[in-house]
Amino acid sequence: MEISLAKTTQIQSVISFFDHYLSRDNPAIYSDEFLCPLGIKAAILRKQIVVAIVDNQLIGAYRFYPKKTQGRISLYQFAISEKYRGQGLLKMMLQTVHESPITSLCPIDCNLNEYYRKSGWRLHEKTKGFYVWIF
Repeated sequence: MEISLAKTTQIQSVISFFDHYLSRDNPAIYSDEFLCPLGIKAAILRKQIVVAIVDNQLIGAYRFYPKKTQGRISLYQFAISEKYRGQGLLKMMLQTVHESPITSLCPIDCNLNEYYRKSGWRLHEKTKGFYVWIF
């Protein structure tokens, strides 16, 4: 398995991967920004998307944004292929940018909060309709 920052040659495959695994009807997708192909392309150019590759297949990806004034990194979106879920892949991938605490917003009424709870994230605060999780 190779975990690394996404390369410009992977732009289309990352866009397709997120398009396959993220949809507007998912309650965890609270902003159209998560679905914007131009935003994904820009994040790759800024070196803010990490991918996991097995046998030349993209199996996981996440987008992050460093918040230097807060000393944190925001996890914007992530997706893991079905076959690799439940194996701690996101945690392994997060180690690539783990020099700062990583935070993630999740709508309060979303079942994805259970994922954060079960996978070792710590509930940091509740704000404006979201739980803020920290890793």
